Amino acid sequence: MTQPEEQPSLEDMHNVLRGMQVRMRNCALRNCDHIDFRTLVALQDLNLFKEHIEPIGANVDLEVLRDPNHPRRIGLPPGPLLTYLTQDKEPIRMVIEVHVLLLSELPDIRKAAFTYLDRQISDKSFAVTPKTLEVLDNTRTGVMSETPHIWRVAAIALCDAFNDDVLAALHMVQQCLKCEPVVQDILDKYVPRVLHPVVPSLDSIALEVKNPELEHPRLLEVMASVIRDAESLKDACSRYYAKLGYLPLAPPYSMSEVVSRWIAGHTTADVWAEVWQWEQGASGPIPRYHACSVFILHPELIPDGRLPELWQVVLGVLNESGRKCAEGMAHEPYALRRDLARHFVYRLEAQLPDNDGASIACFAWWFTERLASVFPNNPESAQFYRKNWVKPAAEQSAHIWLAASPHIGRSFLRYVTAAVSSPWATALLALMGNTMERLAPQEQSVETQALFNESLLYCLIGSLPFSDESPADPTYAQECALSKTARKWAALQPEDKRTALEQLVAINRTLCSVEGLCDALRSLTDRLLDDQIAVILALKAKAYTDPSLASGMWEVLSDAEWRQRVLGSVDDRVLGLIIEVIAIIQADNRGKWFSLLPHYIAELCEKTEDDNRRRQLFLYVIHTSLASNTVSAVLRLLRGGQNAKYIPLAKDYRERVEAMREKYPKWVEGKFRGFWGSLGLV
Repeated sequence: MTQPEEQPSLEDMHNVLRGMQVRMRNCALRNCDHIDFRTLVALQDLNLFKEHIEPIGANVDLEVLRDPNHPRRIGLPPGPLLTYLTQDKEPIRMVIEVHVLLLSELPDIRKAAFTYLDRQISDKSFAVTPKTLEVLDNTRTGVMSETPHIWRVAAIALCDAFNDDVLAALHMVQQCLKCEPVVQDILDKYVPRVLHPVVPSLDSIALEVKNPELEHPRLLEVMASVIRDAESLKDACSRYYAKLGYLPLAPPYSMSEVVSRWIAGHTTADVWAEVWQWEQGASGPIPRYHACSVFILHPELIPDGRLPELWQVVLGVLNESGRKCAEGMAHEPYALRRDLARHFVYRLEAQLPDNDGASIACFAWWFTERLASVFPNNPESAQFYRKNWVKPAAEQSAHIWLAASPHIGRSFLRYVTAAVSSPWATALLALMGNTMERLAPQEQSVETQALFNESLLYCLIGSLPFSDESPADPTYAQECALSKTARKWAALQPEDKRTALEQLVAINRTLCSVEGLCDALRSLTDRLLDDQIAVILALKAKAYTDPSLASGMWEVLSDAEWRQRVLGSVDDRVLGLIIEVIAIIQADNRGKWFSLLPHYIAELCEKTEDDNRRRQLFLYVIHTSLASNTVSAVLRLLRGGQNAKYIPLAKDYRERVEAMREKYPKWVEGKFRGFWGSLGLV
């Protein structure tokens, strides 16, 4: 007869659990040089850390923490960082992350820290995500408790919320930059959190409009609320800018419409003066774009004699946002925003595959303006942060995006972000098409006309294929017919300049069609390098917006002679752009794009004699194989007769991937594991 299984007692189970916890603690501590305060409090709550240590925050001056106006506080923008001077004979600057003090076992310190944060958040001195707000409310009683287990659990939850909060991190970065000298160690801790935000830190943020392309009624509601709540025209401009001003919206949803509707219902002595006063009091370059757009779309609001002044400001926006100035760094604030938006789009798309491209791009532009406004408002600072912070982050996100090749829904803003080199300048020029005659360009100085012509040409070429006709209800200013601006300007020019513009408009009309683009692609090697780049950039724009491009593009790609002639010989920059276009199309299509495309590129690898080109093509074989979840093309090279040429390349690529493994989203990391396993390189 089978004996009944003896059940362990609750005491036995507790002892086993306790022993397991102790072993886990010992193992963890043996492999750590130090533990942070959160881990310490968690261990204390589990009764796994009994050594006596000085309480967290014991060295903090409680009076300074409690008193917002304490004379020894160092003035900083609001945020979770507190700085003050000690009372020593030679005062020392203290820098405190206040949310860490929530973990203090000293009740007065813990409660003062909670009050410090709660006060600033309640009066909207600094912003946190809705998720953090919810945790703040839910832990309010717990943090104030005297019972160790209750306050520890609550404090850990709230401290975690602040650590994960990307908006709180933004404030920390701003505070660190305002300190003199800069608080470098804390800056190094929080900059990665704002440059490489994770989805959990963003998912509770709700914008006024999530997807403008599908929410035109909501855009109108937001504008109506701006007009209803504003106390003055300047206030209306400020409210609009805060809610929607990070986007270059089409005329019906632009600041010009808000101004027009405001003055229709209010008495305003001087619209010109009030709009420019608002612009001069605002931070960053984007308010200048909005101020210009008001008077471009409503020339009747321009006072007599002020039109030349408007043209000068417009030229400033076009030159600064549209091209690198011959001298100085005036373009840097716009370039910073362009590069940040691209970086965030690539990063978020890699983290959120099979998602809505319009919403991701909209969020990227919003967050870009939030982050850009943290930096000092001057071109020198913009250049420094763009080169030293944004550029490395953008290169990493582009690499991850290419490896991920995520399927993302099409969006006009996604296209503008990824493909238009001067989005704000292009937007302003597109708005001028309907009012060009009323802006009296022919009456402006010769120098003004020459500079405008140069900027127009630069933006037209950089945004090929630009809009030839405006849609019935555009969302963004760039959707307005830029060709209309070009044609109207051309009509006012001498023959040589007019001919050049008309030819560019004609070329654009050709490149606007899939057939015209594919014909240009077939004859790519017959063109000069600059023309080749222009064609591929136009192809890239089409790939983002027109699903019908896939069939025409495949017809070109399936031609073996074309592949050898073009992909096997074009300049590296052109090849890189072509592969980027292919990656965009491949992510949206399956079938032959998955099964045959990697082999087409592998075939080129086998035929090329140039080592650098072989290395480049091999990387593209890997990327297209990763995108299609196939390995046969890579195996073809690694097991073929020339495998000695490819095995070192595969190992080198894997080493680079392993070096940045922690940077990849988990689903991409999983793709790589399966990929290496299938290749026998685990």
